[in-house]
Amino acid sequence: MDPAPKHASHQNRRSCIDSPNGSIPLEADEQPNGVEPAPLPTTTGFPATRSPASGAEPSPPAAATPLWLMRIWMVIRVAFFVELGMVLVVLPWTRGWTENSLLLAYPAVRFFLQNNFVRGLISGLGFLDIGFGIWEAVRYKEHPRGRKPY
Repeated sequence: MDPAPKHASHQNRRSCIDSPNGSIPLEADEQPNGVEPAPLPTTTGFPATRSPASGAEPSPPAAATPLWLMRIWMVIRVAFFVELGMVLVVLPWTRGWTENSLLLAYPAVRFFLQNNFVRGLISGLGFLDIGFGIWEAVRYKEHPRGRKPY
């Protein structure tokens, strides 16, 4: 009778390397060329966040963004997306879209842009832009001064 099958563990796992003569099984700890890989560094992040290797004092953490700057940035983003959306909703249906002097040299492009499907597609992108601007305003949260935003 066969003993109960053993579950794969780190010690008895085997891997295979494809070779021209077939696959060669290797133990989990073996390397194909006999060279051990170099250990990965334990520090992660951008170079500015890593601790210095020479043992010098680490730099103090950067100050949090001021609340007034976060509020202004949010207002600018919301205004940009809503205004761009309104332009994209209205512009394809105006004379500026159909009688564009820049497109006189390209009649095929002009014919394509005057297609109602293309106009509707551009207007739909405008509505998405307006929705994104409103979503940005609704999801804005002010965090306590001691905590960082997610």
